[in-house]
Amino acid sequence: MAAGQSHRNQSLDALRCIAILLVIGFHLDFYGLWRRAGWIGVDLFFVLSGFLISGLLFQEYKNKGKIDIKRFLIRRGLKIYPSFYLLIAAAAILSFVKHSPQLRTQVIFSSIFAQNYYNGKAFTVLAHTWSLAVEEHFYLLLPFLLLLLITLKRSEPFRPIPGIFVFVALSCLAFRCFSLSAGHEARATHLRLDSLFAGVTIGYLYHYEHRLFQRLSRGYSLLFAIILCSPAILLDHRNRLMQTIGLTSLLFGFSFLVIWCVTRTPRSTIGRLAVGGAARVGFYSYSIYLWHTVVAEFYLSRFALSALNFWVCLAATVAMGVVMGRLVEAPYLALREKIAPSPHADVSVPLLTLRARGTAQQAEGKGIA
Repeated sequence: MAAGQSHRNQSLDALRCIAILLVIGFHLDFYGLWRRAGWIGVDLFFVLSGFLISGLLFQEYKNKGKIDIKRFLIRRGLKIYPSFYLLIAAAAILSFVKHSPQLRTQVIFSSIFAQNYYNGKAFTVLAHTWSLAVEEHFYLLLPFLLLLLITLKRSEPFRPIPGIFVFVALSCLAFRCFSLSAGHEARATHLRLDSLFAGVTIGYLYHYEHRLFQRLSRGYSLLFAIILCSPAILLDHRNRLMQTIGLTSLLFGFSFLVIWCVTRTPRSTIGRLAVGGAARVGFYSYSIYLWHTVVAEFYLSRFALSALNFWVCLAATVAMGVVMGRLVEAPYLALREKIAPSPHADVSVPLLTLRARGTAQQAEGKGIA
């Protein structure tokens, strides 16, 4: 088992696996339905990131009564930057090998996390990094927002978060409706931040409104998730309806999916094996996501796409991500534990323990701290 996996929620890592497989299938463009709906893997990543990153900060505040922004940013940087800038360096070398000024321009935008505002030709090896820019802007915004809430209201400082989410969701929807041209994808941060804040709201409910979270995690959550995500199967991803209200539907659908998954572990042996295998892939989802376009570009430039080559390329992509995760990510993750150790245990442990605590504390007439 890889370091850091022992206390992770396998259900959430399995969702990461689903998300990365959706994205790979979208970019390989072989199976029709997979290609049609695969792009929504990014939206699933957004909701998961909002939930997990906010959870780190909420848990720190619960444990220590404060948020250490410096440590948070150092830990995020050591997770994100080493692998990301290695990819940027590889793309820069490729731009000179191919004598491509356009790719060099894209490298510059990508290196400062502004690629989601880059309107030029997007080369395959960096085309996917727009979503990393959205997440990076979120990582920089969220801790300062939470710090502001703590400063303004010392008692229950995070209670305004659901209201903030409603404001962000309506604002992003309005921006998409009135500023996004037909046939274009919503990639700018001010068009996509709502999915990440949906995850933050789930994180708030998880940590501070456990009774409501438990009610939302019942079986109907999965049904809601399926219904709300189904437009992505029916509509093309560039369809204007999909890129406006459809993205709002997705963020709610994936919010229900995350809520449903975080409280559950498989009961059968087959289920445990399946989720465990998916979780091991999901653990390396960041590296797989970073390098999957490089593998696809290399492989598909040499072999015609067929059913066999699709699966070979997918397997090679996962293998490449795992290798790069162990060679590049793992050493820096070990380094960050030395220079900026986590202030608490992993917040992604199964909520089953939270439910047990909730039951005990309800018997005592108390709430969850």
